[in-house]
Amino acid sequence: MHKRSLYPLYGMPRQRQLWSWISFDVANQSFTLIINTLLFSIFFSAVVVRNDAIDDRIWALTYGSSMLLTALLSPLAGAIADERGLKKTFLIGSGVMCGVFTCALGFIQPGQLWLAILLYVPANFAFSIGENFLASFLPGLAKQDEVGRVSGFSWACAYAAALFLLILTAGGMLLMDMQSAEKWRPIFVFAGLWFLVFIVPTYRWLDEPNLPREVHPGKNLITAGFVRLAESMREISRFKDLALLLIASLFYGTGMSVVVFFASKLADEYGFSQVHLVIFVAVITVSGILGTIIPTLWQDKIGHRRSVLFFLVVWLLTALGFAGYAYLNEAHTASGALGKYPTWPLWLIGNLLGFGLGSLGSANRAFVSYLAPPNREAQTFGLWGLMWKLSAIMTFPFAWVKDTMGTPEALVVLAGFILAGLVITLFIDEKRGHAVANAE
Repeated sequence: MHKRSLYPLYGMPRQRQLWSWISFDVANQSFTLIINTLLFSIFFSAVVVRNDAIDDRIWALTYGSSMLLTALLSPLAGAIADERGLKKTFLIGSGVMCGVFTCALGFIQPGQLWLAILLYVPANFAFSIGENFLASFLPGLAKQDEVGRVSGFSWACAYAAALFLLILTAGGMLLMDMQSAEKWRPIFVFAGLWFLVFIVPTYRWLDEPNLPREVHPGKNLITAGFVRLAESMREISRFKDLALLLIASLFYGTGMSVVVFFASKLADEYGFSQVHLVIFVAVITVSGILGTIIPTLWQDKIGHRRSVLFFLVVWLLTALGFAGYAYLNEAHTASGALGKYPTWPLWLIGNLLGFGLGSLGSANRAFVSYLAPPNREAQTFGLWGLMWKLSAIMTFPFAWVKDTMGTPEALVVLAGFILAGLVITLFIDEKRGHAVANAE
């Protein structure tokens, strides 16, 4: 077996740079897993809001507000970072901000809705905009025919860290009697500390890319950022395939954001205990690690577009599977049948979810890197972040459809968004897009 199959970064230069970049991917797992996916949405509903009639909508509005803030500021922040060479400064600043505010979530008391909102919104904003800056380093760390491998391997390391976090979380719940939501505050503090510790290697060893920059002299930082952003927006029509990819990301990103956002609440709704919920997410995480194998080993060989299309089919099946299960569960309840509807189909669907989650996220990030014009990586990933954050805002209308029409109907609508993203991706010509970007 080739050494590269066992260690995908084998033979690549700047190993310390690569691992310091991966370390930030590992750091943010504590927030995306413990806070956004697993525990905080349940804590927010059960301990903070304490009103089943409106908890989904308030949580979705809170989450959506942080995403709207990120969406509005991502392109400008990316333009400023490219203008003045501040990608590392913004990346580390976002990490520190997220870690501190995440620790503060552990001090929220029952009924303190406004405090919860005022702490969560900046934490999620910092986490989300940090993802953009982290991704913008990828084109400078890997050759164009290696971005899929590096992105996929980093994603796999992040999922391995997530699995370790799940083991610690489940162990803490069982050994320290923390199974009820009001006892989860120490876990939130731990999540923040994890984030702060793992950004230290990034701070110490990840270098700001030494690239020529088109500086606008005589303008302050904000004005120069707006000028640079305006120039990029005027030229976006030249990068047709990149524009199509960003639009497609908006549609299928909606599917990913909503499923991740509501996964724990759906499992809780269908009768999972808190320990079962942690195990369920652990299964999803293991599947996610397996899902990263394809972009790590084969995406650069078979093509970015083909990889993304394959994973979109997996996501479409996942959304339809969730919708079908929700419909059958409701029909079972309405029929008056004895006992609960079996949960084993959720475990199968969860494996599909995990496989698609790890693979599509990594493949999409590498695809954008492949089509990004040199010296405009932060701007490109700022626009990428804009699309992903706008897609996350769709959690609020999803929650509204779910509350007013029902879970099956909301999930069918979700599948429609994923299908739209798949259709748009069919029109992308990655070779043409790459050639146009590198003709800059």
